[in-house]
Amino acid sequence: MIGRIVIGVLVIATIIGALILGQGPGSSPARPGTGAHADDVPGYSARNAQIIETGDDGRPAFTVDARVVRQRANDSRVQLDAPHMTFLTSESGVWRVESRSGQIQADGSNVVLFGDVKMNGMLNGTPISIGTSIVSYDTHDEIARTQVPVTFGARGGTLEATGLLANFKDGSVRLESNVHGIFPPK
Repeated sequence: MIGRIVIGVLVIATIIGALILGQGPGSSPARPGTGAHADDVPGYSARNAQIIETGDDGRPAFTVDARVVRQRANDSRVQLDAPHMTFLTSESGVWRVESRSGQIQADGSNVVLFGDVKMNGMLNGTPISIGTSIVSYDTHDEIARTQVPVTFGARGGTLEATGLLANFKDGSVRLESNVHGIFPPK
């Protein structure tokens, strides 16, 4: 699954990075006092990358396309620049999400998207759009949540609220508080 993909990319990127940075065979490691810290250890990065998480059946559970993907050697999160995510839910079908940046756990269990997050998909046969500044998506439980202001659009109307919990397995959406909205007459 994604863990195997990430490990493979990490190994290849580490070898290439070590050769490019002069840490190949025969070179000396960083000396004490040169400013090298454990947190400064480079990991890997890739441009115009696609990450694909597959389910037990071998079919894609979600994909993330990002302009830049990077991970520090001592970090369990993969950083994403301008990610576009597509995920397939068990009950709600295909959803598309985009944002300015994001993070994905190396094991693929959770994706957090930041900055101008836009989600579009179907819930119970109705086209839905969700906009917010940050959202966390649990890939195993198929739950998206946020505690910040959110705009929810459906059937020609718009609801604004603070906080959202969307369960894509059962097709439910709960707006948490301060809900205000307008649905024009037909």
